[in-house]
Amino acid sequence: MYYLIITIGIIAASFAAIFIKMADEAPSLVIAAYRLVLASAIMTPYAYKRVRKQFHYYTRSSIKWNIISGICLALHFATWIASLKYTTVARSVILVATNPLCVSLLSWIFLKEKVKPMVIGGIVLSLIGTVVMTTGVHSLESASLTGDVLALLGALFAAIYFITGRNLRQSISATVYSYVTYSIAAVILAGTVLIVGFPLTGYSTTTYSMFLLLAIVPQIIGHTSFNYALKYVPAVIVAIAILGEPIISSVLAWFMLGESVSARTIYGGILVLIGVFFAVFRQEQSS
Repeated sequence: MYYLIITIGIIAASFAAIFIKMADEAPSLVIAAYRLVLASAIMTPYAYKRVRKQFHYYTRSSIKWNIISGICLALHFATWIASLKYTTVARSVILVATNPLCVSLLSWIFLKEKVKPMVIGGIVLSLIGTVVMTTGVHSLESASLTGDVLALLGALFAAIYFITGRNLRQSISATVYSYVTYSIAAVILAGTVLIVGFPLTGYSTTTYSMFLLLAIVPQIIGHTSFNYALKYVPAVIVAIAILGEPIISSVLAWFMLGESVSARTIYGGILVLIGVFFAVFRQEQSS
């Protein structure tokens, strides 16, 4: 059941890069802000009463960690969405999907979760696949250093977001945790947009449609599915499973945006999926 929910989340999240590319006329911070503000607004009628009922579960420590989670989610979207301005969907999503190494290390340090050899093997195989895919998207000489760094920073912030979520989800429901985290990130991003002075209006109907789709599909459906699963499976498993997202995103980019998918991308994608299967299902068998 949990893996079905994760799968639904992966498919929904895979559309994010496509919608972002189609809203390319807007600055990356504006895209990120609209995504989180609209997601929070849509969830408010459903989540507000649940937040009030479960607020007593929040301690000073959990409030602090939920704020950190919201900050990291805001930073993840700010850096990753910006990376898509400099490079292709495949390369950006691949690089941001390298977060399992950070997740496994942080899980071991802060959550005391043992990372089994089988999971480590899956991570290694998946990362080999991402390397193969990366070299197939751009040559190292032509790759944008700015895009690479932004995507990798997005991976780091995503890892911390997963770790804090794994911790908080033990006592807080997925709906409440997601709503509070999204709202914190929305306030941070919207405030930053206002301070920087980026325009919030004047965009095309297509761009506003992409903002709405970003809020509903990859955010509410995708990320909330991951947050739900975090209570039942280790954060590193969720992160490894999300490594399948580059494959779907690359196919969608080819079909919807006309971005080519090289043979190396296909071969690397196969390695990533094998690594995902090996890590997730072997972990399940050995637990």
